[in-house]
Amino acid sequence: MFNKDILVVGCGNPLFGDDGFGPAVIESLESQNILADHIGLLNAGTSVRELLFDLLLSKKIPKTLVLIDAVQHSNALPGEIIRIDVDQIPENKKADYSLHQFPTTNMLKELKDSALIDIKIYAVQVDYIPQMVKPGLSGPVKKAVFQLCNLIKMKIFEQDFISCDREFV
Repeated sequence: MFNKDILVVGCGNPLFGDDGFGPAVIESLESQNILADHIGLLNAGTSVRELLFDLLLSKKIPKTLVLIDAVQHSNALPGEIIRIDVDQIPENKKADYSLHQFPTTNMLKELKDSALIDIKIYAVQVDYIPQMVKPGLSGPVKKAVFQLCNLIKMKIFEQDFISCDREFV
């Protein structure tokens, strides 16, 4: 996977409602057969830390890493897609997001700065994440899977992941 120019990674746990957004996007992209030699798709589930650690140690890395996850952001509507810039995550906001509470921010910044990897994070505003196991995405988040897949398909071949509904600042 690391030898691809673009690696798209879905993060989250599909057993907990809308937290399964990242894996659902990867599953949808895989079913659409958009793969090209330079694109890799990976469902990381809840193992994004391990993946980033492996990337830090790898001799071959992608030029672009796209992370897809679910967030709880007070200014967004359920199903809204948000682009989050690694460098613009304020210290006091890191724990507000579900990219597994952003403990991986240091690794993301190190990959971006030292490895010259372009990192893009796309997240959806969740509608509901249950306290106990309850698989299945809410209606707004299901629609967002389709929207983000279209955005990725459109941008992936341009190798330009810029536009989105909202950018976190």
